[in-house]
Amino acid sequence: MTTTTEAPTKVRYRTLVGNTTRDPELRFSTKGTPWAMTGLAVNRRTRHDDGTWTEEEPEFYELVCFGDMAEHVAQCVVKGDRLVATGKLEDDAWTDRNGEMRTTHKLVADEVGVSLRFATVTAHRVERQGPVTIDDGEPF
Repeated sequence: MTTTTEAPTKVRYRTLVGNTTRDPELRFSTKGTPWAMTGLAVNRRTRHDDGTWTEEEPEFYELVCFGDMAEHVAQCVVKGDRLVATGKLEDDAWTDRNGEMRTTHKLVADEVGVSLRFATVTAHRVERQGPVTIDDGEPF
């Protein structure tokens, strides 16, 4: 009997800097966990030896956040904001109505912040609440 084992998929972590392409959408899972999603356009430029720059085609990503960060992103971020986001890069592939293969690049964020290169921000620290408990004091 022969057994084949697939090599584990290498997790790709990336930091992206780009502008949001739409206002974030806040949603809730069936268990009540908040999650938010927005588009992120990443523009890249290449500098040549002679000092000139070439604009490359923009790359588009779906930025996905969970939990408190999702609520904070939905509350604070609007279309056009420049963000710095770090997380796990994933690709989703599917077939559209016309039978063509499509791919979406998604960054599942560990951290999201506003870029201070072209903006100023006032940060407001949020009190952490800790785990929810039930009457007997055990974590829920």
